[in-house]
Amino acid sequence: MSGQRKKSSATDAEVSLGWIVGIHGTGGEVRVHLHNRDSVFFKEGREIELVHPEGERKTVWMSTRPGAKNRVLGRIRGLKGRDQARLLMGWEIIVPKEALPDLEDGEFYHHELLGLPVQTESGLSLGRLSEIQSAGPVDIWVIRKGTEDDFVPALEQFIVEVDLVNGLVTVEDEWNSTS
Repeated sequence: MSGQRKKSSATDAEVSLGWIVGIHGTGGEVRVHLHNRDSVFFKEGREIELVHPEGERKTVWMSTRPGAKNRVLGRIRGLKGRDQARLLMGWEIIVPKEALPDLEDGEFYHHELLGLPVQTESGLSLGRLSEIQSAGPVDIWVIRKGTEDDFVPALEQFIVEVDLVNGLVTVEDEWNSTS
């Protein structure tokens, strides 16, 4: 992964959904980087928290729509013109965790997985799930142990179990990078 990853301002009761990364047009729309750009979470619009990099918070109503070339465009109620939109560049988009929709069985939010210990089926500790890379058609789970990283495709054939109750991810034995 290239570039410096921003540290989220979300509290334990919140989740970061992305960032305002630019402006679009002259009517006050913003370009948005969503961690899940295919989400319909904002289609009808909803109340969110915007957090400035220095900590200032604003509650706003935002909706999104697809833009050209995989872009997501956001409309913030009351925002008019490029100058107002430009002032929001770099602000983080945060919602309370309880505002997230329920998921189907076998689906998980990233914030539920990050930090969980990962072990093989035989019980060998591989480290902790430190990052989820979502650049391609399959998420890649990054497991960190000390200074070493191991990479596991998030596919059913490799992920044996995700146990959120006990806080543990179990993967196939073949992902033991020390064998």
